[in-house]
Amino acid sequence: MPVVTITGSSLVVGCGGGGGSCGSNGSTCPPPNVVGPGYYEGTLTPQGASQSTPVVAIIAENGDGVMSAEDGTYDRFNVGFSSTSISGTYFGLSPGAAGTQETSGSISATGSPAGLSGTLSVGTTTAGSFLLNSETVYKQPSALATLMGTWSSTANGFSLTLTIATNGKFTGTDSNNCSYTGAFGIINPVFDAYSETYTRSCSGATLTFTGLAAYLPPSGSANANIRVLADDNASEFLAADLQ
Repeated sequence: MPVVTITGSSLVVGCGGGGGSCGSNGSTCPPPNVVGPGYYEGTLTPQGASQSTPVVAIIAENGDGVMSAEDGTYDRFNVGFSSTSISGTYFGLSPGAAGTQETSGSISATGSPAGLSGTLSVGTTTAGSFLLNSETVYKQPSALATLMGTWSSTANGFSLTLTIATNGKFTGTDSNNCSYTGAFGIINPVFDAYSETYTRSCSGATLTFTGLAAYLPPSGSANANIRVLADDNASEFLAADLQ
């Protein structure tokens, strides 16, 4: 299956309170004075490369994270937070001459509310470095009703359409005659990051994907979109902007 790459509003990639104060109405508060969780845009530079590639990343309050790059690479994180740093493990997928290449290793970064600077390592060898800028959209609350509607993306000859209900459940189809059934979930209603789990069925074969999503509201001439980043914990992933 192809990797989906969508042009976002401010980055080419693989795409207030309102309801009361933190802790009220069942909302979850963020850890105090901790950097790390956020929606990011920035760059990734593979070790030995002369140029960096644009990336987007989502790191949720529960330590789950995903990052997708313009060059077709994808990384999934599991991290812990301290006052000025994050550290943990990652699983990576990247295109290669012999098919999708898999890597795994450690991730570490230091930062501030403005962003993160860190490295991906395999053993004692640095695999790449990244510089991520924190985007203020992460500070908007999340609500499943916000995602309701029919959303589509098209890129590189591949198209995907999802219809999302008010409870976050969705169904969909793509141009490869595959069908999708799944659901988005709330991680922390204070912040703009959603969990996602779905099955994709194609010609009798079914895979389960998990990942994260963020809602980007309309801005200027740009429409609202849902940035979806998910993988099957093996060799396939989806990185798409649904509009």
